[in-house]
Amino acid sequence: MLEIQGLRSGYGDITVLQGVSLNVNSGEIVGILGANGVGKTTLLKTISNLIKTRAGTINYQGKNLTHVPPSKLLNLGIAHVPQGRNIFSKMTVAENLHVGLDNVKKRVNPQEQLDYALALFPKLKERWNQLGGTLSGGEQQMLAIARALVTKPSLLILDEPSMGLAPIIVRSVFNAVKKIAQDGTTILLVEQNAVAALNVIDRLYVMDMGRMVYESQEMNDNELEKIKEVYLGAG
Repeated sequence: MLEIQGLRSGYGDITVLQGVSLNVNSGEIVGILGANGVGKTTLLKTISNLIKTRAGTINYQGKNLTHVPPSKLLNLGIAHVPQGRNIFSKMTVAENLHVGLDNVKKRVNPQEQLDYALALFPKLKERWNQLGGTLSGGEQQMLAIARALVTKPSLLILDEPSMGLAPIIVRSVFNAVKKIAQDGTTILLVEQNAVAALNVIDRLYVMDMGRMVYESQEMNDNELEKIKEVYLGAG
């Protein structure tokens, strides 16, 4: 579904991504782990063309995305939930979700997508008329994911969905991530909470210094132990 080859990008004179390559197959949850500052968020922003590609290719379902404006990606079936949630704090839950629908109404059934998102995150239905900025951190994360889901993405890109959340809320969010994948959405997940991520992903990449330094083919017990001991310092 998504194939990236030799990707380079960065900020100003600094090149962060040093020739990154990865692939995501339809129906997978693919995780990217790594320490702070290794280029994970830069990679996701480059895929979404929020940062310009300097070299390499990004192909999605056979289409080169390198020069596709971010505003066009939703209608190609790509939704990106950035780090930090970025909900509209002065809009209600309802208004936030309808903003997500504005650009895709011609290709989705709005009520069907709203019903799906609210079934996944019933707390949002209870908060329907509440301002986004008054929600708890966990509810804001649910809203950010739900706003992406109402666009009916084929590929959902999640950047640190567990950041700043209590453990019980992290479990709830990752249970939802697993259910979204089971319902047919492919997921590319960047996460620092290795334990939470390893419980849901199908395959894994590890980043360091702007490069992929490890790729797993399947998440069996031996693979998990190797990742924990060699790359996550948990041996």
